[in-house]
Amino acid sequence: MSDKRRTREIRRRLQLWAFDQLYRHAWFYDPLSRFVFGDEWHHWRQTVLPFVGPGRVLDLGCGTGALLPELRTRATAIGVDWSRSMLRVASRRARDGGLVRAAAANLPFRDATFTSVVSTFPAQFIVERSTLDEVTRVLAPGGRFIVVLGGEVTDWHGWRRPIGALARLFYGDRVDGTVPRGDVLAHPSLPGDWHTVETPRGRALLWVASRADSTTAEG
Repeated sequence: MSDKRRTREIRRRLQLWAFDQLYRHAWFYDPLSRFVFGDEWHHWRQTVLPFVGPGRVLDLGCGTGALLPELRTRATAIGVDWSRSMLRVASRRARDGGLVRAAAANLPFRDATFTSVVSTFPAQFIVERSTLDEVTRVLAPGGRFIVVLGGEVTDWHGWRRPIGALARLFYGDRVDGTVPRGDVLAHPSLPGDWHTVETPRGRALLWVASRADSTTAEG
């Protein structure tokens, strides 16, 4: 194994361990994100909002529920996550309910329930075909699927510069603004495009797709 491949494998294992710890101990998720990325973390999440129309929106992998209050100013929002720890934290923001524990590959909703499905900084489940099949199923024709796959700070100012160096070591190529392969989130019924959205001190990388009707998908 080459040195580069070994470094990538070590980084991947470290990331998986770190993310697993965050999902298990969700109370630490928001404070850590704010410490590392400052307000950019919130700005990156907000980039989905202009793409969300009225109706019903599903926040897939809602985590601590930080986006739910803003989604609910635009639509009826439901948050889904598999982590009990994340949902416990999210329940403090969604006191009126609207939280469901479920796997992304087995969503407990009827066909064409939602006009939008959003997912911000999801785990690996988002690229699995079973997840994309379920998103397609629960989206109404013409409904949008919006994913914030990553964010990049381009202005590590002042005391945050050392944090930026550590973030680059941890994430590697994931923070260099590179658009992923076009087929990472591809699905025959969810044609979409990558969007790079500027934020105050960085940018977010979004995938925006629309649910095709059955005749379009089959054609």
